[in-house]
Order: sequence, then structure tokens, then C-alpha cells
Amino acid sequence: MNESGQYLTIRKGVWHYQRRVPSNFTHLDKRGIVKLSTKIRVAKDRTGSKASRIAARLNETTEAYWRGLSEQNAADAVRTYDDAVKLARSLGVDYQTPTESAARPFHEVRARVQTVMANGHIDDPAKRRAIMGGVEKPRIMLSSLFSTYATIQSVAIADKSERQRQKWTTQYQRAAQIFIDQIGDKPLEDVSRDDAVTYAEWWEQRVLIDGIEINTMNKNLGHLSSMFRAVIKRNKFRFDNPFAGLRQEGGKDGSRPPFPTEFIRDVILAPGALDKLNGDARDIVLLIMETGARPSELVNLKTDQIRLDAVIPHVRVEAQERDDDAPGRELKTVQSKRDIPLVGLALEAMRRHPDGFARYFDRADNFSAAANKHFRKWKLLPTPKHTVYSLRHSFKDRLKDVEAPEEMIDELMGHKIDKPKYGDGYGLRLKLKNIQAIAFTSPPVAKAA
Repeated sequence: MNESGQYLTIRKGVWHYQRRVPSNFTHLDKRGIVKLSTKIRVAKDRTGSKASRIAARLNETTEAYWRGLSEQNAADAVRTYDDAVKLARSLGVDYQTPTESAARPFHEVRARVQTVMANGHIDDPAKRRAIMGGVEKPRIMLSSLFSTYATIQSVAIADKSERQRQKWTTQYQRAAQIFIDQIGDKPLEDVSRDDAVTYAEWWEQRVLIDGIEINTMNKNLGHLSSMFRAVIKRNKFRFDNPFAGLRQEGGKDGSRPPFPTEFIRDVILAPGALDKLNGDARDIVLLIMETGARPSELVNLKTDQIRLDAVIPHVRVEAQERDDDAPGRELKTVQSKRDIPLVGLALEAMRRHPDGFARYFDRADNFSAAANKHFRKWKLLPTPKHTVYSLRHSFKDRLKDVEAPEEMIDELMGHKIDKPKYGDGYGLRLKLKNIQAIAFTSPPVAKAA
């Protein structure tokens, strides 16, 4: 049941949250039925609307408790199994589970019995289990899928900032939980292809009836497929990924339409059009417009990446290593590392923020929300499909209009390039020449030596 109101009952004139412990958690939670008071009297809440909201929070807490018990139980089982494997290896034998041991030829079993009897190992329960295989390999439950996947990916996500890691966690954790809500908790090897197909069909109905975007469906299925694939590979499980190949065709390509150059000049840059936007956000908008950089790259610039005193003023977009004072931050692609000259409005904006944008550091989503809200309110978007990010695509089109080399455009945009790269790419001087050609204002810039 997902509606918290269905877990409400009345006891002595007070609304209570009441829910039976699900069968897959009864071995962990012996209460049978969970009963908690909302402390809301029925006389003051006849319809139970206020009590339902409190019950919803109690239900979330209770389910989180159950998931925690399950994950702890799974973690304990994994530790017990790993300890047995390590101990077996230290004693000179490969670990075998009881099931694997029972399938071995008699002479191999006899040899293990002789090993366990030697040197008093038979009197040590831990050594006896390690040699004879007293611990089955733990079954990973769906409720532990994300935590298991996160452990596998711990090195891969090490360079993400706190905000990037939080976003990554939310996406994958939510995908696992929605699936569990649909089919219940069960071991990964018991998740059939039919389970996955039925789940995909549930999403398809949401697309058709509720207007959910196909991309949302595909991202959810993709996250589940990635988690299953990684866990299957790491644990050498002998079953196929049930989510392989379930993505739907027909989703949006994710591209945003560019702003026409005339619209930027006559509407966005019209006197007063950006005055109601806070200073940090306003200057980030100008930087996107004149550098083509991603909002996440601009809001996370640090002082040493802002080179205003260089012969050609520029910003350096690069990954940030972790240190004692701040988390690291990874780039979207390897090619995202680049130098971008500053001219016109971008140079003026960066001079106003020589140390970066503290207000939005590691908070690109907050910037996008504020800027897009302003653009919608003051009618600075040509169509509902446009967003502030569309300024980045306009930058690319403006470079094409002045016949900038394709490879240079890709380099300035930080796009992934499939062609082999020779040399160090285009230098600041050539980049400057092309950016000056499209700048909305272009004050004098020092010439390169």
C-alpha cells in the first residue's frame, strides 16, 4: 500500500499509524504489526487529512528502518562469507560453499576432511567452516542493490563533488526503490526477465496515460540495467541481466533549440532585461552567452582557473582534485578540459567576479532554477522549449556562422571528439580571433606576444 491513509486506524479517540510487517521483513522485525500514534485527536481532525500527512512520514521512516535492517543483515552475511573465504585461503585451500562442496568428487571431499582434522583445525569452528564450506554465498537482495553497486563504483565516483555524488545517489537509489515498490524485495537471481518486462510495461503505461517522458522511463531502466550488470560481473553470477535491451525508442534527443542571434541582441540584452536577476546569476548568463561553457563549469570556477592578468584573459575549465578544504569535481568528458578566451561581456562579467561565484558554487541547479525563472517571468524565451542552457547552443551556431573550424568549435564547447587528436589543439590566439568575431561587444584586448 502506498497511500498512507490506508494505514490509519482509530484507538481511544486518536489517529494511529498501523501497518503489518511485510513478509520479506518478518525475519528481521518481530513486531508483527507496527503501531504508532500520530498524536492527532479524531475530534480535531475528522477526515484524517492532517493525520494522513503524519502517517506518511511515519511510513517513510518505518520503511527506511526495514531497508536498513535488510541492508545490515545482508552486510553481516557478506562479512561472514568474506571472512570464511579469507580464512580458507590462509589455510591453503580454495573456499567452497556447502552446495559446491556437496557436488565435488568423493576423493576431494575426503582430502578436505583430512585437512580439517590436521593441526587441530577440527576443534576451531571458524576454521572448520572455512575448510569444509560452512557458509553459503550470501544472496544479494534488491533492497541492497544500490548499496552493493555504490561499493563497486566507489573509485569511479571518488572525484565527484558532494553535490554530484548526491545527485548520482538519488538517481540510482530511486530507480531501485521504484522497482521494489512494484515487485517487492527479492534476491537478484530471482528477478526474472518477465519481472523486468512487466516493469517496463508499467512505465510504458505511465508514458501513455500520465504523460511521463520516454526519457524518464529510459533513464530509470538504464540505471537498473547498469546496477544489475555491475553486480553480476563483480560477483560472477550465472544469470543474465534482466534489464538488458529494454530501453524504448522514440525518446527526445535532449537537445535544446538555440536562441536566434537577433533575439539575444534585441531582447535578452535589451536595457533592463536582466536587471531583476541577481548579480551572480546575471553574469553567469553573460558568460554562457559569450564562452559557450556549461553552467556547471562556470559556477565551479576557482580563483586559480580565472586568468584575468594573462596576455589573453581566459578561464581554464578543468577537473578539481580533492583536498582538505574542498571536495573534488569531475568533468563531463575528458575533452571538457580547455581554455576559453574572455572578450566583451564575458570579460566584464569575470572581472566583477575574479574569485568565482560563491553563491552558486557546486549549485548549478540553483543557478539554472533562478535564471530560468527570470527568463520565463520576463518573457526572455522565444519558445517553451528554450532554456538558459540554449545560450550554449547559440554560441556554437554563432561560431558556425563565422565559419570557425569544426574542430575548434568542438574544442571550445568541450565536446567529445571521435577523431584522433594531433598536437595540442587550437591555442588561445586562434580561439580569441573566432570568439571576437561573434562577441556582442568587443572592447580592446591585449594582443598575444
